[in-house]
Amino acid sequence: MTATACTGSSGREYAVPKAACGVQVGSELLSPLLPDGEKLTQRDYKFGPTQPRCELKVNGNLVVHFSGDVVPASTDVIAVNERGMRGLGHSEAANIGQDSRIADRGALAVDSCTYGGKQQKFVAEIELKHQAIQDVSERRDALRSLLKAYLPAVMTYVGCS
Repeated sequence: MTATACTGSSGREYAVPKAACGVQVGSELLSPLLPDGEKLTQRDYKFGPTQPRCELKVNGNLVVHFSGDVVPASTDVIAVNERGMRGLGHSEAANIGQDSRIADRGALAVDSCTYGGKQQKFVAEIELKHQAIQDVSERRDALRSLLKAYLPAVMTYVGCS
């Protein structure tokens, strides 16, 4: 009985946000990928106006990392990121944007856009640092749904139309 009292209550005690560091994704899409815990915090940082980054932490532990980048139109994004996607587990093509990959612990999508008056590409990535969903197929489905919402929202956020 004492051991149970020391472990604390299980469940989610924080509200799931509708946005990841200002990028509207919808709490219903984010919720399945977040673990139980007491407190969720967001850290928004950028390497420049075309490179948004966002970390979601639960109880101080990094659980989801979002990133985006405007890159030259000639960049073969999938080839450049192939090694990283392999590290996320069994990457396979998905039907999001111009090209995309869904892996066991992350997702990547690319789409063309105009930024600064030039034809460019935008790359959106989501990496799970904690697997709230243990079933890999369900986790991939949740990642696919979140990436489908995140890609156009983050493109709008940086002004890549």
